[in-house]
Amino acid sequence: MSVMKIAITDLSDEQKWSVQGQLVGEWAAELMSTWKKTHHAGDPRRTIVDLIEVTSIDRNGEDVLAELMSQGAEFISGDVYTEHLLRKLRRELKRSRMKREGDVGGTQ
Repeated sequence: MSVMKIAITDLSDEQKWSVQGQLVGEWAAELMSTWKKTHHAGDPRRTIVDLIEVTSIDRNGEDVLAELMSQGAEFISGDVYTEHLLRKLRRELKRSRMKREGDVGGTQ
């Protein structure tokens, strides 16, 4: 049985999300749902997502992390795999943004 726990700490200058357990399947969807309900795009505070206690991440979890990253979330990782995954997601996000900017600024 997989389990995930999300704890959100609101401070004056940041909102910290601590995620524990498996970021897989329905639990990844739960993190995205909680993010949509709790995170406000206009909030000037930094949003930090602590992944140190995450034990596994599947493709659904990767998709959720990519979405949070695209909305400005910063991450803390606790192992080589998670750090490698976050680097990969950052590269993909950067490539995607560069492609969109190229499409917008292209010739007509």
